[in-house]
Order: sequence, then C-alpha cells, then structure tokens
Amino acid sequence: MAQVLPAKLIHPLRNKVCIFPTEDDCELTASEINSIIRRNPYSFNNILYKPYIKRLQGLKKYKAIKRQYLKFKKNNIIKESENPAFYIYNIIDNEQNESVGIVGKIAHQEYEEGHVSKIEKSIPELVAEKSELIKHTGFVAKPITVVHEDLPGINQIIEKYKSKIPLYEFTRNNGFIHEVWQILDKDDIAFIQAVFASAQQFYIIDDNNEFEALHQIYQDKKNANDLISGQEAFNFFPALLMSRNQVKIHEYKKGVPADYPLTTAELLKNLEKDFNIFEIEDFDLPKKGEILLYSFYKRYKLIPKDHLPKELPDSVIFEKFILPRISVNNILIDTGKLKFCDGKRSAKCVDNQIKKGNCKFGFIISPMDFDEMEENIRKNITIPYKSLYLEPRPLKGLFIYQI
Repeated sequence: MAQVLPAKLIHPLRNKVCIFPTEDDCELTASEINSIIRRNPYSFNNILYKPYIKRLQGLKKYKAIKRQYLKFKKNNIIKESENPAFYIYNIIDNEQNESVGIVGKIAHQEYEEGHVSKIEKSIPELVAEKSELIKHTGFVAKPITVVHEDLPGINQIIEKYKSKIPLYEFTRNNGFIHEVWQILDKDDIAFIQAVFASAQQFYIIDDNNEFEALHQIYQDKKNANDLISGQEAFNFFPALLMSRNQVKIHEYKKGVPADYPLTTAELLKNLEKDFNIFEIEDFDLPKKGEILLYSFYKRYKLIPKDHLPKELPDSVIFEKFILPRISVNNILIDTGKLKFCDGKRSAKCVDNQIKKGNCKFGFIISPMDFDEMEENIRKNITIPYKSLYLEPRPLKGLFIYQI
C-alpha cells in the first residue's frame, strides 16, 4: 500500500508542446539528435546535447546544461505548474493502440519499506554518472515508469477525463499522438490517492539507473540530515503509473562487441557444457526456456541442460551461464558493454547488425511476463540490466521533475 501524490512539474507551454519534448535516447541515433538540434532550437535536446556541451566534461558540462535549462525557463518555453497535480498521459501509436497512465510522485521511503520493487539490476557506473548530472542540474527529464495491477477506480477516473478537452494533444513525426489531461480537482486527487493506496505492489519496470540515481541523492540527503520537512522534492521520485494491461514488454537483443576474439566454433565449444545446441534455419524469436545465438553465417538454439536450475528466468541463465562461458582470459564481458537492439525490431535486426560489423554475435532472450516478475520478486531475484524493452516510452521534456 504505497502512497502516490500529485506533483508540481515543469512542462512546455501549449504553443511549444509540439516541438520541445523529444523521444527517448534509445530511439534516436546521434545523427538524428544532431539533426533535431540544427532544425529545432526549441527542442529539449538543445539542453543536453548541443555540440559545445558534449565537448565539456564534469562540472563544466553540468553547469552548461543547467544554464541551458534555466534559459528555456526564462524564455517561457517551459513553466512550472502552479499547484500539485496528477496528469493523465495517453499515447496512441500508428495502429491506434492506446497506452494510458497517471503521472504523479512516490516517496523513496515507499521503496525502502518494500511497497515499490525493482525488476532489473542497474549499472553502478551509469548510476553514479546520472546522480552527478541530477545533483548539479537539478532536474530529471521524464517520470520513472511504474507498473501496478489493474485498478478499476483508476480506469474510471481516466475515462472521466478523456471526455474532456485535454491540456495537450499533439502528434510527433513518427505518427504517435500524445494526449495529456491535468487533474487539479481536490476530490478527484483524493480519489486517485485512495485507489492507489489499495494496490498490492508497484514495480519499477524501466529507467532503473535514473531511479537509482534519484534514490542515491535521497539517501545522501537523509544521511546528511538534510530532511527538513520530509516534503522536499528530493524525498520523492516522479512516476508514470500504468496498469499492467497497458504495457507491452519485449526482449532486448544483445550483441557481443565486434572485437570479440573467439570464433563461432570456439564459442559453441564453450557453451556445450551447459546447453544443448541446435542449428536453425529461419530468423526466429525464442520460446521460454531457450536462447537464440546468431553468428555471421549461422543461427543456433541453446536449450539449458538438466543440471541448470530450472527456476531461473532466461535472462539470468544468460547472465550466469553464458556470459562466463564467453569470457576471454577470464575477463568477463560486462553486461553494460554489450550492444543492444530494442525489442520492437524483428530478429533479423541482429543479423543486420552482425553483417554491418557492429557486433560479432547476437543473443535473443524471451521476455518475462508479469506473473514471472512477481514470482521473481518473491524469490528476491533481480534480472540483468536491459533484459526488458518496454512500450510505451514517455517523451523526455514533457514532464520535468525539479529536485
């Protein structure tokens, strides 16, 4: 039973909402980001990625980002809401599928008390980097995606507001429609809080490094006795709360770097101790209990042998029994050093990445469903970094949370 609260957020003015927010970094290449910056001086990308900012390091870089952020506020491109509010956020894709959730904030204490759980591991180096960025710039660009069980009361309030004129309604270049309604009515806010308080558990299903960075800042403040009222912004993290039936989960396809020295034959020999290996002909996606391996010429199905623990999810099998077998000179390939291909793309994208020389081998792992996630949380199993690719993906800059 976690408490969810309305939040004071920074968001674009209506006449800038079409051009300020941007897609998540994993959906844009470096060249696409540079093109956006050249064409659109109002894009959020100008805050983080202007060429001169990218050339800076450490504190100088953070100060430059903050100056850009404050410049956007001063020029009335973005503004802070006058009062705490909940927001209904609806994303409609090219096939007219809708994914809708509530934006608010959750106290870090709820995570410490076990009402909020993490699904994936984080990468300590990335957490430290993001923590420094947030501490010095004072904001995070989007809410953390949190999933909960189906709550009929939340569906009820969403339908009530969807019959009203939205605060924002705009279409991105990819054809996706984004709709936002702001909830300021005190009775509706109290109703939403009461419904969320009835939820059994919340799961952080994306943006794990961002959450860990925010939580580290909170812990540092708490340890330094900086908690004055307990209501300061750093006591909370922004959340996009979505019912499990509103979220699509795909697998991340993992690529071993192109400079990996072992041949396909050597790699297969290392893996045959723990896996039955079968060559396959067609591009495919794996079923539960199997992992696919793609090389330049051939594709293989890896099925764990009976001595491997059956209760572990496939992503953990990959981490514990494949990564160690593909280590070179006893140096383990760090999960953070793998190349990733998002789950929206077909299995053929792995083959294309190999043929382009971007990676030497590719692994495809079946994603978990929510029942497996809950079971793993009960068993205290956390799956590896970037095991899941989530849809929808909220825009950066549409809901900015100021620390």
